[in-house]
Amino acid sequence: MKIFYHKSLFILVGIVLGVGLTFLYIQEFGIPFKKVLQNISKTEENKQIKQILDDVGKLIILPEDEEPVLATITDVYSLVKEQPFYKGAKDGDIVIVYQKSLKAIIYSPQRNIIVNVGPVSMQPEETKEKQEIPVDEEETKNTTKK
Repeated sequence: MKIFYHKSLFILVGIVLGVGLTFLYIQEFGIPFKKVLQNISKTEENKQIKQILDDVGKLIILPEDEEPVLATITDVYSLVKEQPFYKGAKDGDIVIVYQKSLKAIIYSPQRNIIVNVGPVSMQPEETKEKQEIPVDEEETKNTTKK
């Protein structure tokens, strides 16, 4: 019975040790093919962004000193209700925003046209309310009498 117990304990410790070492290896080095797939998709995304900007750059002069933020329109009806800037756009069109230059562009890749260009209005940071210092009424009375 003792031999069976020692063998079972030895196997259990081996399994726990193996799982622990595997977990540490994955945490440290990751899964190699997973990283390759992430790099491929990021590279492909960068190629698509560059292609879009090249196409738009043939239609309008773009700011060169900054990287834009791109977004794809997925629900144009909701956007048109909120802002008339999106009027004429279609689902699948791309919004390109240059934050430093304060410029927004709607580009339609399917139609190869600039749908709209407009200024970006940045929301000013809320002014910090003046912090009122609590005043002790007794101190105020004492300082005014002096």
